[in-house]
Amino acid sequence: MEISCWIGWNTVLSFFTVNKFREIKEFAGLANYIRVLTDETFLQAIGNTLVFVITTVPVSIVIGPALALLAKKRRKTSSVYEAMYALSMAISVSVVAMIFQFAFNPSMGIINKVTGLDISWLTDPKTALKAIILIQIWANVGYNFIFLLSALRGMSEEIIESAKVDGATGIRLLTKIILPMLSPTLLFLLMKDIAYAMTTCSFTLILTYPVFHNGGPNGTTEMIMSYVYGKGIAGTNYNAAFAATTVGFVLAAVMMILSLILEKRKVNYQ
Repeated sequence: MEISCWIGWNTVLSFFTVNKFREIKEFAGLANYIRVLTDETFLQAIGNTLVFVITTVPVSIVIGPALALLAKKRRKTSSVYEAMYALSMAISVSVVAMIFQFAFNPSMGIINKVTGLDISWLTDPKTALKAIILIQIWANVGYNFIFLLSALRGMSEEIIESAKVDGATGIRLLTKIILPMLSPTLLFLLMKDIAYAMTTCSFTLILTYPVFHNGGPNGTTEMIMSYVYGKGIAGTNYNAAFAATTVGFVLAAVMMILSLILEKRKVNYQ
């Protein structure tokens, strides 16, 4: 309820002119939206955010079940593997950022050491967004793994054994029995990952803003929410911030609706 009220009030303010003291001055109509939607930086932020969503979400959703399936059978070392897989869930965003900032360091980082490459991952326009995407995938996987592992271990073994007796093995067992039973959990994680990817900018702000102050090299890691941060929090252009936030929520809502359409076709609650 509080979130709905906040979104509604933000939308109302986006149609007005607000000064640097956050005082509502006059009705602006669509002027704020026209300004942000003709701002090349914001258009780049939308593009970056969409790329961020369509890469981090599917990969996270695929890796999560894969790791959960590997860890489903309890072994003596299960607790060790589970702790390793779920590590990203237990570490704060700032600590994760610091770890990867060192890992991607061009001179001392383990990434360049292992691969033999000489790349400034977080300052090169060609690789900055890719590095942020990889970090976000790692951060997502632990959460998805925990939920999916719990769902897998909660499945009825009788159903799986019956399917095996009927000849379902390997890929057929996975696609016809296991994944349909996991589909409600997968839908929840899909919507969670979409919502988070559309509204986050943590790694951009921590890893690139201190250096570039505008969403990474040439704006290549600028996200919708980091644009909002730059306009409304770091700056005082609240008109642009309110309008950009509303655009971001509309895009997120569209993706959520598409997810719900997918639910009606693919999700099995039986």
